[in-house]
Amino acid sequence: MKKVHVSRHSMGLGGPPTPYEADPGPADRQSVARQPAYQSLRGRHRRFGVRATAAAVGGFLLYVLLSSFVPGLMNTSLSGHLTVGLALGLGQFVLMGVIVWRYLVYTRTQVTPVVRGLRGLARHHESTERERAAFEARTTPRDEEYRPW
Repeated sequence: MKKVHVSRHSMGLGGPPTPYEADPGPADRQSVARQPAYQSLRGRHRRFGVRATAAAVGGFLLYVLLSSFVPGLMNTSLSGHLTVGLALGLGQFVLMGVIVWRYLVYTRTQVTPVVRGLRGLARHHESTERERAAFEARTTPRDEEYRPW
């Protein structure tokens, strides 16, 4: 029975990756990078990043433009000392929190499963290559090899 090593890193609990979870070599990276799943993952990740950045910058830009061009609206009292401008300024923190939360959910549900599959594929390629090299080493004839009794 093969022993499966589960690290704190692979369980999402932090810590450095084990040697088994290290990055694949350059040849394996190239083979993984050509996979359609990897290309799709990169495209989806890029689109998510663009949307998240646009939301963050758009919210901040809206706040700055309203502060600059509509100061009467921003100084409107909502309740006591709370004004529309102060509420929108505090809303920037809420917006950043929502973006970070959505990023974490997106990464957990969309990115992590694909990355695990690609990592498994790279490990499979690596183990297949090692097995092939070991087989060739066993089956190739050796010239003048001396072995101890």
